[in-house]
Amino acid sequence: MTGVHHPADVPADSPVLGGLAAEGVSFWLAGLSRPVLADGTLARWIAQAHITGLVLSSAAMTCEIRRAGDHAYREQLGLLAQRHASPEETVRALFAYDARWACDLLSAAHTATDGLDGWVCVELDARLAHDHRSAVEEARALAAAVNRPNLLVTVAAAGAGPAVARECLADGIGVNVSLIHSAERYGEVLDACWEGLERAHRAGRDAARVACAATWELAEVEAAVDERLGAPGGAAGAAALRGRTALALARTAHDLQDRRLDSERWRGLRNAGARPHRLVWSGAGAAESRPDPGRLAARVRQVEEIVAWRTVHVLTRAELAETARRARPRGDSLMGESTAALDVVAALRRRGIRLGPLAADLERRRLRRAERDRRELLDAVQGPPAVRARR
Repeated sequence: MTGVHHPADVPADSPVLGGLAAEGVSFWLAGLSRPVLADGTLARWIAQAHITGLVLSSAAMTCEIRRAGDHAYREQLGLLAQRHASPEETVRALFAYDARWACDLLSAAHTATDGLDGWVCVELDARLAHDHRSAVEEARALAAAVNRPNLLVTVAAAGAGPAVARECLADGIGVNVSLIHSAERYGEVLDACWEGLERAHRAGRDAARVACAATWELAEVEAAVDERLGAPGGAAGAAALRGRTALALARTAHDLQDRRLDSERWRGLRNAGARPHRLVWSGAGAAESRPDPGRLAARVRQVEEIVAWRTVHVLTRAELAETARRARPRGDSLMGESTAALDVVAALRRRGIRLGPLAADLERRRLRRAERDRRELLDAVQGPPAVRARR
């Protein structure tokens, strides 16, 4: 794909994005840090490009802090250093500052949609993925520091993640459960989230105001499957399966969601005021200084293929801009398509590709990467010379 524009370009009044929004598809931006808050870029994207959510991450923050010369976090880092804040306290303070700013920018969308949209997602420390108690304490501290109704704490689905999500929801803290690669893990997440909502209701909380989202790593699974299928132009059977996994998984997730929402348990939750969770599709990539044309093309195809009401695509600025220019949406593609999804899974199995073990491997790798990203951020907040000079 050629002719990629600068990722800061705002695709204003895009009929593609407007049409997808009319189909019930939301767009959340990833890979952003404080500069886009400070220079008005995010505000313009919210106003002109149908952006209704933001996903903050360690990797994006680290990239900005390590930027040569001055950077957007320098002043706050200096103040935190003077107070002798620990690296963990420093990172929480940086995220809380950005999240409050972003939550305020998205508050109008949150109000206009009665809490359906306008969310800001902030990830927990991935190093706590297997430490239930510490992760819950960190989620509570983060939610208290941000103190905004449109915050979602991002919890990895691996390890103690489902239990952490359950505890957060019971406390009235909204969650975005990320790194979902399989239907089996998604089922565990739903069980945990529903139990958390039930506990929140029993505690007297307004279940309608306790939100949850489930983020599937569709692009990552599809890329791994395509790698195993071999190069384009290979065996005919394999070539026909390339680029079909993401849509199949989205259909599987949507079907499972529909069946769960038709259960007696959900009817009880709905009567208590609870709302269905959002299905979120992630591209698993935040760095966009040099967008890969092949990856951009795949993301555009996935956005135009995966369309359904109340779903979300998480995109970088470059991906969203390219989608606005090139996507040709095809209408709802998930409703009633579970059989087509099963056909793809069966065809992959015949070629020796089993999605369950593949998903488990990808989950482990992503969790390790998230842990590495957090360690690098903790190193970065201690490292800038401007911060050391102020101590």
